[in-house]
Amino acid sequence: MEWESWFGVTAVKWDSDFPLGHVAKKACLTRLRKKCAIKLVTSKVNKHRNRVLAEATEHDQAMV
Repeated sequence: MEWESWFGVTAVKWDSDFPLGHVAKKACLTRLRKKCAIKLVTSKVNKHRNRVLAEATEHDQAMV
């Protein structure tokens, strides 16, 4: 089954509320990439989670 038939509309008619302007699109993608990276790094199944969080804390303290 194709997605177009699943949603009942063609891809041309989809409204994702994604910004159309270059600057707004770039900002939105940057925000989404950051959210994704944070979710991956801080996930409980990430075996390097504690080390990464400790390094992030050290970095934050060094920046103050």
